[in-house]
Amino acid sequence: MDLISTVPDDLPPRYGSDRSPTAIARVVSLIEGGRALNVSLYGGPPIQISATAVNWTGVETAHVLLDPDTGRALHALGPAPKPENPLPQWKELPAPPKIVREATLIPQWAGTWDGTSWTRHGGGGAWQGTAGGHRLTGLATFGRQAEALGRITITAATLTLRPHPTSAAWSAQIAPATYSDTGPVTTGATISAPVQVGATSLTVDITRIASQLLTPGTGLALVGQTYGGVQASGDSLSIRITYTSR
Repeated sequence: MDLISTVPDDLPPRYGSDRSPTAIARVVSLIEGGRALNVSLYGGPPIQISATAVNWTGVETAHVLLDPDTGRALHALGPAPKPENPLPQWKELPAPPKIVREATLIPQWAGTWDGTSWTRHGGGGAWQGTAGGHRLTGLATFGRQAEALGRITITAATLTLRPHPTSAAWSAQIAPATYSDTGPVTTGATISAPVQVGATSLTVDITRIASQLLTPGTGLALVGQTYGGVQASGDSLSIRITYTSR
């Protein structure tokens, strides 16, 4: 019977191979002067591991002890000589560029509160100021259009207004607001937009208050003291927004 050799045919594990309990890692940074290190193994993202108490200043590579089951670096044993072949270097991938999109919010409802009723003041659209002894506050709501766009950040917003004809110039005072049975409830800052006699259309930059429109139920109110109104037809009271997804 032939002699069965007990000498293994395979080569012993190479230093740094998958079967080795140690490997050479790139030292990314020192923590507390070297009590711990941030190291990159095989070009992976840096991880923090404990380190042997030696002088780590200026060290670029280290012998690290590996978990035999997971291959994860556990402890830096000591400085390692610079390998003949450069170690792979970890580079953080840049964040994907944010895609800029545009959308138009169309008013789903517009009306005017006269202090006691939403239906008493005629003329259509939304009005502000005082008329017939009643203090007027207009409101336009947009439903859940902004919410339907998902989690977004509004970077620019422009409101289009088509004023009703008036005999005097007036200033539209625009504020975010919600509807209630007792009149609009304002929820933010006010933006002023002068309206000249004979003006048929104007655009107003409302970027400063546009984030409020992301709250369901929030629309825009006319809250000024000077009498004037805007139509609620065509593109009047529509909002053009520029936004990015979060």
